[in-house]
Amino acid sequence: MEDYLIGVDIGTSSIKAVLTTPVGEIVARSTVHYPTHHPQPGWAEQDPEHWWKGAVEAIRSVTAGYPGRVAGIGVSGQGCGVTLVDQAGDVIRPAIIWMDSRSEPQCERLRQCCLEEVLVQNGKSPAPYNADPVLLWLIENEPESIRRAETSLTTTAYLNFRLTGQKVANRSDASLLMAFDLAAKTWSEELIEKFEIPRRLYPPLADCAEVIGELTPAAAQELGLQAGIPVVAGGEDTSSAGMAMGAVKEGYAFLSLGTAGTVYMPTTGRHVRPELLTFLHVLEGQYLIGGSMAALGASLSWLHKLLGQDREIDSLIDLAAQSQPGAGGLIFLPYMSGELQPINDGYARGMFFGLSLSTELKDIVRAVLEGTAYAVAHNLALIESLGIPITEVRAVGGPTRSALWCQIIADVIGRPLHVVSREAGAPLGNALLAGQGVGLIENAAGAALQAARVEHSHQPDMHKHEHYQRMFEVYCQLYPQVKEQYARLAQL
Repeated sequence: MEDYLIGVDIGTSSIKAVLTTPVGEIVARSTVHYPTHHPQPGWAEQDPEHWWKGAVEAIRSVTAGYPGRVAGIGVSGQGCGVTLVDQAGDVIRPAIIWMDSRSEPQCERLRQCCLEEVLVQNGKSPAPYNADPVLLWLIENEPESIRRAETSLTTTAYLNFRLTGQKVANRSDASLLMAFDLAAKTWSEELIEKFEIPRRLYPPLADCAEVIGELTPAAAQELGLQAGIPVVAGGEDTSSAGMAMGAVKEGYAFLSLGTAGTVYMPTTGRHVRPELLTFLHVLEGQYLIGGSMAALGASLSWLHKLLGQDREIDSLIDLAAQSQPGAGGLIFLPYMSGELQPINDGYARGMFFGLSLSTELKDIVRAVLEGTAYAVAHNLALIESLGIPITEVRAVGGPTRSALWCQIIADVIGRPLHVVSREAGAPLGNALLAGQGVGLIENAAGAALQAARVEHSHQPDMHKHEHYQRMFEVYCQLYPQVKEQYARLAQL
């Protein structure tokens, strides 16, 4: 009987599952969508039960018709979610996800009192995407929720809890939090005390390929699987996706593009720059450095919704192709839900700069595509400023299906953009971690490098790149000039 592995990823808008062979060949895949709720401007919450029901549906779908033995399960999820659970394991309130920006006031206080300590141990500037300021917001605004909570689980840790009954976080996922000591690779007791957050809200930790438990009989019954299947700790979705794309060594930058966007590069050294994120890769001995953009694909989806659902989103991209590079002198800041790296500002909002009576819809659409490319370039430029050479840029995700969008990114960054097969996403990375954890494969990184397949490449037009460089300079100058006004607007 053939052995199979299951990989699951809980994304911002959907849960994806794959069934693979031990060498990373995907034999079945499934996607299940769920909603995000925005009770107030800047708030973003999800119901963890939707994650579980989505996992059940997706896993049942990929295993239907395959009589082989499931040898292991690996999970990843959107980073920095706050899911409060009580001693019985019941969820206390809706999960607050990384897109939420309500904790900007708490972040500002942390910047005033603890910035140096956080930078030394964790290398991050306090920002509202992170779990620690969200926990402070809950302490101040929902003390009863905190009183009832036994612990706080990330998205990945919550799904693993539903699978195994174990409340454990993996180190890659946990290292995104500010209370993590990157050098020691564990929680910083000093920072937790400094933040004045109850220690019990930080769960035990495990290595990413480490088996944390087995599938419980109750979970197995819902999933239609055998009880006792080993479950590994898994990863954070960015790190799992990076490994699956073959970004397993220094110099290989990777873009994971979807509702949000991420741009990271593996490194063996612990490089720190406050504007960027540094956290643990799923691969032992490696870090990831880079940034996440809150509304990359979401910016185009917003415009599509604004213009009416009767217009196909592909027709919008076709319209953008009719506009020239530079979008008629229009620049878009894609900060539609606050922004993560490199500005780390929950008050930031989207902006069109350069509107005129000659601006046409085609220019507006192109400006959105170019603005997201500038955001990618902004993070890459900061990575390079640390003296880390970028030898290759790989990309995966929904926006890579658009040749125009990919070409704009290549032209803006002035480098070839290699689009990897859509199979090379976080679910595949998690399946390979599970394979290593249960002993079916010796090295998940090697298997990933073999499985990752570049489907096509977009070569930059250097003449267009020179023009984009001048536009990019203006793009980078805009945010610092309106930062204070964003904060004032939020207060109003």
